[in-house]
Amino acid sequence: MKSVLYHEYEPNADLIDTSNDVRCFLDTIKYDIGNKILLVGNIGNLGKRLRMLGVYVTILENSSYQDVCYSLIYNENCTVVKGSLEYLPFEDSYFDKVIILDHFNHTNNCDKASSEINRVLKKRGELVLEDLNLKNLKVKLKCLKYKLCGENVSYKYPQEIVNIFSKLNFEGSLKELQNERYIYIGKRK
Repeated sequence: MKSVLYHEYEPNADLIDTSNDVRCFLDTIKYDIGNKILLVGNIGNLGKRLRMLGVYVTILENSSYQDVCYSLIYNENCTVVKGSLEYLPFEDSYFDKVIILDHFNHTNNCDKASSEINRVLKKRGELVLEDLNLKNLKVKLKCLKYKLCGENVSYKYPQEIVNIFSKLNFEGSLKELQNERYIYIGKRK
């Protein structure tokens, strides 16, 4: 299952800001030149697209560098840092936006990861989180397969994600996409 945000986005002049279509994601989210954005997960070439908008992009790469680092290949002019969501190697209040695609449910400790996101995000900073929706039976079976293969993670339902971040003083909204994926967009108070 592809991430909606980076696989289906194509710059399109005929999409309007009020469109509910996820393809206008980069058009509707507000960016200022010089913003610092952290990208985590299966980002494709989203870093390169954001970089062309004039923002500073840092990519958190969780795979080992012995593997081919696709983040480096597809996202030139972006800073790539090795690390994990549970232990972010950045200063407090460093990023204006954090975008996490298909990765939050694959962390070992969601509470630790969410508190680290809160720590590195500036006041009034935005969090965009997209992941698979456990309400879908196909997704549940896929998660069960990962657990049976020994992956030590705890998967969260969309409403649990909202609750985790509301406890950390985020206000946001959740949108479910065809019951297969969800997007949470929250702003730190």
